[in-house]
Amino acid sequence: RVCGYIIIKSLIIVYDFLEDAEKLREVALRQKFPDRDRTTTYPGKDSGQRLIIDGFDDRVAEIAGERLVPAAGLSNGYFRMALDGDIGTAGVHIDISHWTAILYLSPTEDCPDSVAAGTHLFRHKATNSDHAPYDEQELAAMGFSTPKEFMDNVVTADTNDRDKWEKILTVPLRFNRLMLFRPQQYHDAGTGFGTSLQNGRLLYLNFYNAVDVRRM
Repeated sequence: RVCGYIIIKSLIIVYDFLEDAEKLREVALRQKFPDRDRTTTYPGKDSGQRLIIDGFDDRVAEIAGERLVPAAGLSNGYFRMALDGDIGTAGVHIDISHWTAILYLSPTEDCPDSVAAGTHLFRHKATNSDHAPYDEQELAAMGFSTPKEFMDNVVTADTNDRDKWEKILTVPLRFNRLMLFRPQQYHDAGTGFGTSLQNGRLLYLNFYNAVDVRRM
């Protein structure tokens, strides 16, 4: 708390996060990325197996300054690959977790447009908000009575209508850059590129919930 205000960390960028990021990329390049039988919300494919890195979660929790646990039911420890032309069903969205950690594993020089391939944050014009409600007070202030009502009328309704959103910040893709952010912030997946796993957009993903934090 500073001068009567509560400080909420919402975005942390760490350069050169892993000492051996090249080794992790080599592991990722040996993974299988199974074809999907349907279009998912995100563009690209997840690896068929996940990889849990010893000490990774503890380091993220240290950076966030909170005790964290992996969020159940999400793509913790999976690699994600997105190639040129890959699409998903959703555009701007939120993640149902307290923190999202994105580690970029594509060589910076392989990316034709690091801004487009990065991660973008948005403001929802109609509600003049850059994030989903963090608590019941914010939910009520935005004019909604339940989280489902908010999701149906804002995130789901407007996800693919770019006229409803204003881009306010971009975290460009850079090899071994960690983007740790509160995923209630409206965001999208960056543009895929390349023609294969070797030259495409490659990420290592993790999602976390905070311990002892009451959630809506």
